[in-house]
Amino acid sequence: MADIGKIKSSDREIIILHPGTKEPIGITVMVMHIDDPRLKKVKRRITDERLRLDQRGKNFKAEEIEDNKNNILFNAMTGWEFGKDPNGDQATFNGDIPEFNRRNVVQVLDELPWFADQINEAIGETEAFFNNSKPT
Repeated sequence: MADIGKIKSSDREIIILHPGTKEPIGITVMVMHIDDPRLKKVKRRITDERLRLDQRGKNFKAEEIEDNKNNILFNAMTGWEFGKDPNGDQATFNGDIPEFNRRNVVQVLDELPWFADQINEAIGETEAFFNNSKPT
């Protein structure tokens, strides 16, 4: 009988696509699944803050909601690579190849909602994280 306790998600690489043409733009991002145990601490902190605000009759402000979303997306990412698109052009952000760090990632997510949308969609695609994980 298969041991379902051994079925685990694995990180995966996604290819960022141009939002209009759906063509690769030369950027790959490594992500983990939204329910990966490594994200629990971040998600719990946000939930705890929401509960504290609810107890006081307050709500998150729009800016806090956006910051929380970006925080989850950043923590779900394990790296990125700015390479060349199919035409051989180097992918850049505002003329630079940004280092993978919180400041740069949040700036990209803030300025390019379509980029954030692709990360958000990818981290929720459960099946894609389990393609190489079969019960033993």
